[in-house]
Amino acid sequence: MRTDLSGLRATAEHTGNILRHIINHWVSCSVYTAARLNIAEILSSGPMEINALATETGTHAPSLHRLLKLLAANGVFEEQTPGVFVNTPDSIALIGDIEGSMKAFLLAEMGEFYVPWGNLVDSVRTGKTAFDEHYGENLWEHYKKHADRGLNFMKAMTAVTSFLSPAILDKYDFSVFKTIIDVGGSNGSLLSAILKRTPGPSGIVFDVPYVVEQTAALLAADPLLRHRCSAVSGNFFEQVPAGGDAYLLKMIIHDWDDEDSVRILSVVSKAMKPESKILIVDGVVPEGNTLHGAKFMDVNMLVVTGGKERTAAEFGELFRRSGLRLTRVIDLDITEVSIVEGEKI
Repeated sequence: MRTDLSGLRATAEHTGNILRHIINHWVSCSVYTAARLNIAEILSSGPMEINALATETGTHAPSLHRLLKLLAANGVFEEQTPGVFVNTPDSIALIGDIEGSMKAFLLAEMGEFYVPWGNLVDSVRTGKTAFDEHYGENLWEHYKKHADRGLNFMKAMTAVTSFLSPAILDKYDFSVFKTIIDVGGSNGSLLSAILKRTPGPSGIVFDVPYVVEQTAALLAADPLLRHRCSAVSGNFFEQVPAGGDAYLLKMIIHDWDDEDSVRILSVVSKAMKPESKILIVDGVVPEGNTLHGAKFMDVNMLVVTGGKERTAAEFGELFRRSGLRLTRVIDLDITEVSIVEGEKI
């Protein structure tokens, strides 16, 4: 049925709002380009003139100047004097391998995830994962074949953890546990933060073998952790270490659809003691039109992994199907994640 649109008109305000969403994409592409060129690292030694910066980066000086002018207008770098650029607090977050860096996350989101995001319309039409459709393999298979991208993704998740950890530690008391098992814990960055803040517990980082090999080396090199935390390899679809007091799954369940999530949670439930707790750190989607971090990540999961962020009720249903009971949802001072706590039925 054809709708009569003759009376509708977009106001300048609302046209401007949509235009800003479009422009934000241009800015994201520009930030990614600067990260690929290592501009922030180069400027960490001090101000640099555009021609020298172009020589250092192997770029066309006039084009680089145009890029940096746009970024400086958005607070990423500053044109200190005409043609001379310096870092800003925002651009420092583009320096790789420093605490709080967002460079690795940016390189993944605007790198291997970029074309799949452009195919979001196909995911919405079919329900299929755009990443899988584009590459012909899922994310985890892709990273096994492309170790450099897999390593960068691990760095990205570490950076995200460093952002999330203070909010998690401020709202949850881990001192009540003797043993904390971090399921899918990668390099153990969250568990390490917990143990360093909380003197009592010991911990186990559980992940796939090629990840655990690196994690074990990191833990062994840390005098504060080497006697309190170990790394164990395996497959969380099959088995996880038994007998822990707390099972921590940070941004794991959101990677998987409901059936796979129930498989993982059922394995964890089987390993838990009657008094154990399970702690899911994921976004919890609120009802209504509230702008919320979980809603952004939910669509990212649609594109990249085929997983999803969930409402509290949806978590409750996953728990019920896995032999668990949801006890509470703990909202944090950031909207990106909450702590979903449960116990065995």
